[in-house]
Amino acid sequence: VLTHPVTESRIADTRNRAEQAPKGGVEDSQRYQLIRARVALTYEGTPGLAAKRFRAQLDEDPKLDAARYGLALAQIKGGQLNDARENLKPLLAKAPNDITYNLAQIDLDITNNRLADAQQRAERMQGLYPGNYPLKQVRADLLVKQNKPAEAEKVLNDLLKSRPDDPDVWYDMAEVRGLSGNTIGLHRARAEYFTLVGDFDQAIQQLDYAKRRAGSNFPLASQIDQRQREIMEQKRMVQDMMGR
Repeated sequence: VLTHPVTESRIADTRNRAEQAPKGGVEDSQRYQLIRARVALTYEGTPGLAAKRFRAQLDEDPKLDAARYGLALAQIKGGQLNDARENLKPLLAKAPNDITYNLAQIDLDITNNRLADAQQRAERMQGLYPGNYPLKQVRADLLVKQNKPAEAEKVLNDLLKSRPDDPDVWYDMAEVRGLSGNTIGLHRARAEYFTLVGDFDQAIQQLDYAKRRAGSNFPLASQIDQRQREIMEQKRMVQDMMGR
């Protein structure tokens, strides 16, 4: 998931990585620090700069788990996979069922093409945290890596039932439909993604592409045309609100 485009929903969903954690002042503070480390990485210029900052924090306090976690994420993003593994080891030894640390390890294993390890860990976490959104997203990522786009699409369809307005899920859906050769579905998913991030012109254009592909399939072309009109109306309403 580290390679995905960053949207507000993705930043907000870092909170879901700790949603099953026990409550308590110290625990809450630790969770906040982990979330903060992940969000900080999003806004840092490069993984190298982020790693430098987290390393400086660790030099001041080697017991600062949030800094070690942030450093591991920066190292995954920067391709320093062995270093990332070494930094995650003590965190996982201390808290083997922590969903935040385990998701980072799964990210690392996917990036390192250790797909069997990633799948085994993901399945264990799903047993502990059923219905967790980041775990479902990781499951889809794994299936894509395993060249199973049709299965990945099923996982994403399930996610869309509860998160129809999540641009990240639509972005992933466009990818898996493209891998499956479903070009019309690809353009329709892209249209939903662009609508949700406010790029209405791109959304309308994607549906133009989809309509051309639909050709003589009148029922499908009509569905696409209807959705295009809805997006045009949405664009008009937004422009009216902004006084344009």
